[in-house]
Amino acid sequence: MRAHQNLAEEEPSNENSTAKKLKQVPEWYLMIGMAPHKKKHAAVIMTQDAIVQTKFKLTNSRDSFEEVLQRAKAEMLKTGSRGVVQ
Repeated sequence: MRAHQNLAEEEPSNENSTAKKLKQVPEWYLMIGMAPHKKKHAAVIMTQDAIVQTKFKLTNSRDSFEEVLQRAKAEMLKTGSRGVVQ
């Protein structure tokens, strides 16, 4: 029979899930977050420490995908970032 573990004995985590996820982003990288919707998608580009650089909306098209890439490249140059993670 398995022993019941007392949850009160576990050390509480001082980090929330966002803090844990941010640690996975390499230093000097930007993050792109996208929220897909039926006709238009919302996108945000943030620095590694979750500071929003830009927000925008785009349609579901190849041109809009190219726009995301161009905006990411522009933000990389502006912030001196090494790359982008999505």
